[in-house]
Amino acid sequence: MEAEEIYMNREVKMQAAAFKEKRGAPANKGAGDPNYENIVLNFRNRDQPKSAHSSPKNQVPSRSRPLSKSSQVPHWLHTALLSLYILLTLVCIILLALILVKNLETSQELLHLKRELSNVSLLVQQCQEEQKLSREDILKNIIAVKKNISMVQDKVQHMNDNLKDLSKAVSNITTNVKKIFGELEKQANKPTP
Repeated sequence: MEAEEIYMNREVKMQAAAFKEKRGAPANKGAGDPNYENIVLNFRNRDQPKSAHSSPKNQVPSRSRPLSKSSQVPHWLHTALLSLYILLTLVCIILLALILVKNLETSQELLHLKRELSNVSLLVQQCQEEQKLSREDILKNIIAVKKNISMVQDKVQHMNDNLKDLSKAVSNITTNVKKIFGELEKQANKPTP
């Protein structure tokens, strides 16, 4: 295993040297520097199994490392978050219960209002029917009164006609009585033989 690592390190160093030669930099500048070797070693893929076939050299492998104790979330934070979630759930349940109770009260009030409105509508219908009946009665009474008035007018006219006839008869009687008195006076003024 170590021989393969050394071989890989040499290959990477050689590639780095060739790259620097292309750019005009000296190839062995960081060859003895331990930081330089650490940088090269950091780019090696540690997750893949070591085999005769290696991955492509220009690919940068991902590095996975376990989280340290300092970067892990404390247990009390999990407990606090869980408590907050439970509290939030309880608050939501209480709010839903309050909404349901308020909804029930509102629906009962609406039912009561509906009953009152139906009672009012029934009263209005009864009043309209009574008003219609009273109108019909008034119209019947008006028609009856008109008939009575026309009958009275006819009777009055008939009586007027009778009175005219009577006054003619009285005037005839008066003229006849006057004639009779006139003749009686004439006979009374005549000497008796």
